[in-house]
Amino acid sequence: MSNFSLSLRDSPRHLRLITRFMAVSCATIALISVLLSTLMSQFITQQMLDRDLVISTEFLNSLVRAERVTSYFYGDAQNPSTPEMEEFFEHVSILPDVLGANVYGADGSILWSSDPSMIGRRFRGNEDLAAAMRGELHSELRNVEGRDKDEYVKFPDGVTTFIEAYLPIWSEDRTYVVGAVEVYKSPQRLIATIQKGTMLVWTGAALGSLFLYGGLLIVVIYATRILQRQETLLIETERLAVVGEMASAVAHGLRNPLAAIRSSAELMLEDDLPSEVRGSVSDIISQSDRLEGWIRAFLIRAREEPDSAARLIPLDPIIRRCLTHFGNQMTARGIECAFTEDENVPLIGMPAPELEQVLNSALSNSIEAMRDGGRIKIRRMMQMNGRVHITITDTGPGVPDEMKERLFKPFETGKSSGIGVGLALARRIMERFGGSLNLENAPPYGAEVTLTLPAQGNLA
Repeated sequence: MSNFSLSLRDSPRHLRLITRFMAVSCATIALISVLLSTLMSQFITQQMLDRDLVISTEFLNSLVRAERVTSYFYGDAQNPSTPEMEEFFEHVSILPDVLGANVYGADGSILWSSDPSMIGRRFRGNEDLAAAMRGELHSELRNVEGRDKDEYVKFPDGVTTFIEAYLPIWSEDRTYVVGAVEVYKSPQRLIATIQKGTMLVWTGAALGSLFLYGGLLIVVIYATRILQRQETLLIETERLAVVGEMASAVAHGLRNPLAAIRSSAELMLEDDLPSEVRGSVSDIISQSDRLEGWIRAFLIRAREEPDSAARLIPLDPIIRRCLTHFGNQMTARGIECAFTEDENVPLIGMPAPELEQVLNSALSNSIEAMRDGGRIKIRRMMQMNGRVHITITDTGPGVPDEMKERLFKPFETGKSSGIGVGLALARRIMERFGGSLNLENAPPYGAEVTLTLPAQGNLA
């Protein structure tokens, strides 16, 4: 739907609002996504490394206990090159995926290493080794290019990623640490699993961010369109309020001249006038009464809300009365009018003056559109949903597409002599009583106004 797409009709202010939201929300969501993905990737990686480290630590400590070589780690034996220690060193060297290893004694010196040149050396400032001597497990996934420790062993060619782990060796009663084993491993399956998990985390975060951003964007565009409609409605309401204030003042001012005109016409009827003149004077009186009724209804409507329990009145007499009021104008312009209704006469809860004003507005526009004569067709139909439709179709030039909605805005008009409040007020009146007013072009030419009202029953 067009509600969920940007168009050139959006005001610059609304476009700036959407543009700023897109920029701020994109940066915010991207930042949150990167932070969460980084933390989640690190968490998954560390959990998998710690699991592997626990298994390796338990395995090495079981070897130490099985070979009974615990004492060799803290100096009870002067020569670590005993069969038991040699066998332990051999087990260390053949651990799965091990690239190299260093075995540290309790004093921090290397008792054995896969690199013989490292045996007997001691390295100061190794925080990871110190943590292992305190019984803490530590492992880290590293790149070969990032090696920065002197105690690193030589890696074979082709290895790019490795795991560095420090495994504490416990005493027989597991009360203190007697040594540590530094292991460099390249378990391709574990590393591949970690990389795959990291990739899934980043991919999921990216897709989730796009989905969230798209959803927020749709909501903001939809909200912006609602704000536009509310703003337009507010402007129309303010304009109509101005019209109402002006109309109230004009209405009060018109009542006295209308009363004087009616009184003068009544005095004229007391004279001996020709019959054709009497008919014109009677028209003056009836039209004055009609205007007085409109003014009274307008003033009442301006200060009261519609009565939900309004008296039910038949619809057809109101339509016929409006046609009678415009009879002379249509005859003068050579306009034919036909009123078609079905059998049942619907009852409506809308006050007669209000509906007359709406019908007069629609009929007046149709008559003014047909300067050289034409035809007006009024049709009243009862719908299955309990509503009544009134269509007013003329054979005039129709309404340009770009003017259809503008005609319902206050002070928007396509007529040189119009002020642009008739249709706007008519639609507001219909909506006020639960109805609607729509304007379309009637093929092959002309315009069609459709009034929809809830029916309250039928006249028997």
